[in-house]
Amino acid sequence: PGETVTGEVTVKNIGDETANVTVEKKRLLMDSIHIVYSDKGIANWITINDKTTFNLKPGESRKIRFTVKAPSKINYSDAMGALVIRGLPVTQNMTGGMQVTQGVELVVPIRVGLPGPIIESLQLLDHKVPSVLLSFIPGEFVYELKNNGTVQANMTGTIEIKGLTTHKIPIDGVVYPDDNYTLIERWTPGWTDIGLYKVNTKIEYGRFQKTKTIETSDVLVVIPVWLIILIIVGVIIWILRRKGVEPPITVKIERK
Repeated sequence: PGETVTGEVTVKNIGDETANVTVEKKRLLMDSIHIVYSDKGIANWITINDKTTFNLKPGESRKIRFTVKAPSKINYSDAMGALVIRGLPVTQNMTGGMQVTQGVELVVPIRVGLPGPIIESLQLLDHKVPSVLLSFIPGEFVYELKNNGTVQANMTGTIEIKGLTTHKIPIDGVVYPDDNYTLIERWTPGWTDIGLYKVNTKIEYGRFQKTKTIETSDVLVVIPVWLIILIIVGVIIWILRRKGVEPPITVKIERK
C-alpha cells in the first residue's frame, strides 16, 4: 500500500479506416453472466499518463502508459481493475437514412495483489434450484455469492443431480473482495430422467488452496414429456368412452 507501479499498453489500428480511440480506467466486476464497470475502488488507484482520446490512422499504433498506486490504508489485498479501450471509425456509415456504427472494445485487466492479512470468506447470499423440470427443457441453478474476505476467492465445485440417473455439473469462477457474484449453471433432463432427484451443490474456495467449502442440498422433480403425452391420450380416450363415442376404425377378428 502506498507504493506505485507503472505499466504500458500498445494499441494498434489494424483496420482500413481512421479510428477514434478512447481510454477509461475502471473497476472490473465479472461473474458467469455479467461484466460490469465501476468507477470505485481500484479505478481510483489507476492514473492514465497519456491522452485518453486520440485518433489512429490505419496501421498506426500508440502506447498508453498508466500508473497504479494503492492507498496507504485499505481493508483488502486483492483487486481487479481494467483499462477499457474503445475504437470507433471517424467516418460513420449511413444505411437507409439510419446511422450504423461498428466499433471495437478492448478490456485490459489490471490485477493487484497487496501484502496484508489473508482472510478467506465467501458467503452464499441466496440460491435457487427449480422444483420441477420437464425433459428437454433446461433449468437454471442460480447461486448469489459475496466475498467478505480480503483476498480473491478462487472457486471450483460440482452440482450433483442424483436420482434414477446421476449427472454432475462442474463449477468454477473467481470472486474478488467486496464483490457480488452470480453463478448460473444449466441442466437439461433427457429421455431417461424421471422422478425425484436430490441436488447436492459443493463449492470449494480459497486464494491458493481450496480449503473452505459451501454446501447446499435441494430436491427437484423431473417429469418426462412422454409421460405427459400418455396421460393426455389416456384422458382423451376415457372422456370419449364416457360419452359413448365410438372410434372411427374398428377391428373385428372372427374365427372360421
